[in-house]
Amino acid sequence: MDLSGLSPDKAPPVEAPLALFYLMPLFIGLAGMVLLWQGDQVLASRWAPATLAATHFIVLGALAPVMCGALLQISPVLLGAPFPRVRLIALLTATGLGVGSLLIGSGFLTGLPVLLVAGGVAAASGLAVFLVAAQLVLRGAGGRMETRWAVRLATAALGVTLLLGLSLAAARMGWLHLPQHLLLVDTHVAWGLGGWVGLLLAGIGMEIIPLFYIAPAFSRWIKRTLPIAVFAILIGLTALALQTSASMALLKTLMLALFVAHLVYNLAALAVQRRRQRPQRDANLWLWQLSHVGVLAAFVAWLVGYSPSQVGVLLLGAALSFVVGSMLKIVPFLSWLDLQQRRIAGRHVKVTLPRLRALLPTRTANAVGLTLAAAIVAVAAAPLAPLLTRVGGLLLVVCAVLLGYALASAARQRHAVIRQFDASGPAR
Repeated sequence: MDLSGLSPDKAPPVEAPLALFYLMPLFIGLAGMVLLWQGDQVLASRWAPATLAATHFIVLGALAPVMCGALLQISPVLLGAPFPRVRLIALLTATGLGVGSLLIGSGFLTGLPVLLVAGGVAAASGLAVFLVAAQLVLRGAGGRMETRWAVRLATAALGVTLLLGLSLAAARMGWLHLPQHLLLVDTHVAWGLGGWVGLLLAGIGMEIIPLFYIAPAFSRWIKRTLPIAVFAILIGLTALALQTSASMALLKTLMLALFVAHLVYNLAALAVQRRRQRPQRDANLWLWQLSHVGVLAAFVAWLVGYSPSQVGVLLLGAALSFVVGSMLKIVPFLSWLDLQQRRIAGRHVKVTLPRLRALLPTRTANAVGLTLAAAIVAVAAAPLAPLLTRVGGLLLVVCAVLLGYALASAARQRHAVIRQFDASGPAR
């Protein structure tokens, strides 16, 4: 792993990002249980309550916390911009997202709008804390200009996604009239998946893929152009959605452009990974590759007219693959780095640190990756055999249990070494 150009000594306390990471297994499991319970009804319509509940469990409950936690970690290390009071920000963000996601998912499943509003307020409160801190921190950030712009635009996209989501919740309660309601729902999804998720994963991915696998750097042209192009396309989509008579042909053209912009990154990522100097193939690598292929498959599905639900499954699967793959690499590294820094600071020279692979064994990582990949394939193939939706749900639940076990095991080993530090005292 090449750490040149990074500042690992500026990393926040590991408890801050981990507090957000720990939400992922819970909400992946809840999404899997919805699939198990509702079966093919989840894919029958994008407007089905179970579909909306499962989508928000994944996007708001599983993906958003990990991405916020990753930014808390990466901002000081990569951009030299640490978050102030990072533990408090992590706690408030995790609480808001955790409670909000539970209430929103429950509101869709029970049909109680009051739960949707309460969940929206909780999630918005947690995300507002994160967004305000992120914008203040990133405003004065240094480091790599292209990455800084990608991260800033991604967080701005999260803010727009949040505002649109609250507006749609208000419309559902009858407090707000939205003439182009369906188009605004599509715009909300575009800002969330294409803006917040897509831009942040691309911006961070273009840094950590070469880092982890000693691969060539991404083209500076892609780094510079992609964030601005995606953000401009999303602004165009929003402007059209707010018109009373939007041109459907222009909307489709902009959606095509959004897909193409992200395809450029994903195809470039596959090319960079092929040229890596570290030959080992692990769960992290092939989950990243599955993510890139998933975006390509979603594009093809959209072109040939597959249902929006199936396109959504492929896009969500691609995002989950990349984020889970990243966690399998980042969590043991953060745990080891924290122990190494404590060992040096306390001069605990007699205490031996566990190896990275011991903190998250290869067999466990492979099991997490395989169950996630199988779940995505099963749900994507469900139109051929409706039973596959429930099979995919069961596999998601198993994946969540395995991921939760992996995170708990890494935490247990880390705390065991910390107890050894406390017992040994500093070296003389």
